[in-house]
Amino acid sequence: MKMIKALLLAVILLLPVAALAMEGEQQVDYTEALRDGNVKKVKKYLDSGTDVNEKFFAWSALQISANKNQLKVVKLLVERGAEVNYVHPMTKMSAGQMAAFDGYTEVVKYLSSKGADWNLKLKGDVSIVRAVRDTGNTTMVDLLLSLGANDDGCKEEKCF
Repeated sequence: MKMIKALLLAVILLLPVAALAMEGEQQVDYTEALRDGNVKKVKKYLDSGTDVNEKFFAWSALQISANKNQLKVVKLLVERGAEVNYVHPMTKMSAGQMAAFDGYTEVVKYLSSKGADWNLKLKGDVSIVRAVRDTGNTTMVDLLLSLGANDDGCKEEKCF
């Protein structure tokens, strides 16, 4: 009898979590809203219980929006508690590093004001400064250095 009660309690406790889990079409709709800067739709999903730090193929909502220069969505996600320094397990890039790599100055400045760590290393022990320098964006390199990024890590021609 105790086992049945425990099982029943576990099912009851897990039901709300299962009810909030996004299904395929909802995931696509939400990630499109993140990518396209649809603040109203992103807010609707967050208000209905979507976890601000939910991952989509290990990409966070913040990374998706920062990678597409969606500053308003980035601000909303951070205000709602998004992990600013979450690093993708394969690329080893944070949202701020993704924005820096693509030259999104305003997103970089905003994330810096919210605690972005510019000294997290990318895949191969590469600094974001080195990665951005390799793209030729000297303006972003200067900005990153002014924000406290170190120009260290792998110095080889090929780091990974």
